[in-house]
Amino acid sequence: MGLTMRVEKRIAKDFPGRDGRVVGELLAELVHHLTERGDREDKERIAAATLLCGRGRVDRLLDAVQLAKEDWRDVLVGAGLADAGWREQLEADFGPA
Repeated sequence: MGLTMRVEKRIAKDFPGRDGRVVGELLAELVHHLTERGDREDKERIAAATLLCGRGRVDRLLDAVQLAKEDWRDVLVGAGLADAGWREQLEADFGPA
């Protein structure tokens, strides 16, 4: 599975140009790594949380990708997408699905 359209749009916004392509590849690799861990919605949430933790900086994003690979729940907490209202927060940060 690749990245969702709204995650790709956010990558382009936060990481313009070449950085965006690299970030897209990193997040796609992360999503592939998490293939066994849940459905499409969970993968999008983890990719989105990782992107949010990056805060527009490649170095922060690299740290967040590593953290997600070790324990993706920590990335959800760090991005504010771990609690019951995560769907609403995801839509607020990334737009409608």
